[in-house]
Order: sequence, then C-alpha cells, then structure tokens
Amino acid sequence: MLNKFGEAIDLLFTNNILLSSIILTVWLPGNLLVSYLTYNVFGQGEILRQLRITMMFENIFGPIYIGAMVYALSRIKQGQPPTYSEAILVGLRNWGRLFIAHLIAGVLILLGFIVLVVPGIMLLVRYALLDPAVILEGAAPGEARRRSTELTSGIRWQIFGAGLLFLVGFTVLSILIYLPVEFFPELDTMATNVVLDCVLDVAFAAIQIVMFLYYWERAGEKRLELATEELVLREDASS
Repeated sequence: MLNKFGEAIDLLFTNNILLSSIILTVWLPGNLLVSYLTYNVFGQGEILRQLRITMMFENIFGPIYIGAMVYALSRIKQGQPPTYSEAILVGLRNWGRLFIAHLIAGVLILLGFIVLVVPGIMLLVRYALLDPAVILEGAAPGEARRRSTELTSGIRWQIFGAGLLFLVGFTVLSILIYLPVEFFPELDTMATNVVLDCVLDVAFAAIQIVMFLYYWERAGEKRLELATEELVLREDASS
C-alpha cells in the first residue's frame, strides 16, 4: 500500500506540469466560481452551500479531468507521455459515459450508506477502479461496475486502508495549508483561497493515482492469467 503512495507521489511530481494542467483545467474555474459565490453571494459562513456547489461542480465536470488523467497515466506507464491536448480530448470524448457511470455508482453507494453505512463503504471500495475500466477498456456503466468488482477482489482491504490513510493525511494537509489564513486574517481573500484550493485539488490527485496503480497492476495480472490459460489450451490442443 505504501509503495503505491510512493509511486503515485513520484508520478505526480515527475509529471506535475501535465497532470496539474489537466486537473486545473476543471478546478481553476471551479474554484473561482465557488470563491466568487462565497465572497460575493453566500457569505463565508455558508459552508453547506459552498460544499453543495463544489460537489455539484465535481459531479458534472469532474469526469473530464478524471478521464484525461487516467488516459495520461496509462500512456506514462507505457513510456509514451501524451500531450495536454491529447489527454483533455480523451476526457471530453468520454465525459458522457464516465458521467453516467459515476451517477449510477454514486446512487448505489448512497443507497448503501442510507440502508446501513457498511454496505455503502463496501460498494465504494468495489467501485474504486471504475474510472480506468470506463476509459481504458471502453466499458459501459454496468460492465465497468462488474469489472471493478472483479479487479478489486482480494485487495479490497488494501484499497480501504489506502483510502483511510489518504483521508487522514489529506485532512492534516488541509488544516496545515489553511493555518496561515487563521493567524493572518489579511490573507483571507478570494485570490488566496483560490490558490490554496487549487493546491489541494492537485494533492487530491494522489489517491486517484493510487487507484489507477491498483487497476494497472490487477489488469496486468488478469492479462497474464488469460495469456497463460490460452497457452495451456493451445498446448493441450496440439497434443
């Protein structure tokens, strides 16, 4: 698990211009919108409104940068890093399929949390590899959920642990990065908040990269298993 985080951070830093550009294509305008509404419409005390707007923006536009990033990471792992425009075009072309896949999975996960918290967590872990299945395998929503469930089999505790570890680390980072604003009120401006939110959005990519790495590893294992089975069948047929 920790080696996945190490590789994810290395990928993020080594390809920081490409990956940051992809992420901020969506989140720079998103953060500008949320900050503008916070400082000029809602007021800074309206935390729930800010959160709802942020979640709505993520749900609608998030699939663009997620699809682009998954594609970019797959090319990087193959030693052929894509251009920014190439990756973004992949994200745009696959926006509809990924949006629908997220929507259906999100509803199922929410129902799981409503019925009882544990089923929601179980579904969240089962669908952790949904994005690569949609982008790299062209899977439809139902097939992507099935594929993610298949690939996470045997490593769900690792995925759960990775998510929990990241949640703790990201929470600490968020507190630390906003700490100067608490001590120096003059820093509490729209521009400062946009910059800090963008930094956190790029940092959040670490867990998305970790999930991609789990997919990449498991998909490779599955391909090897299939290739071995085909080889055994051919040998049996020839004998």
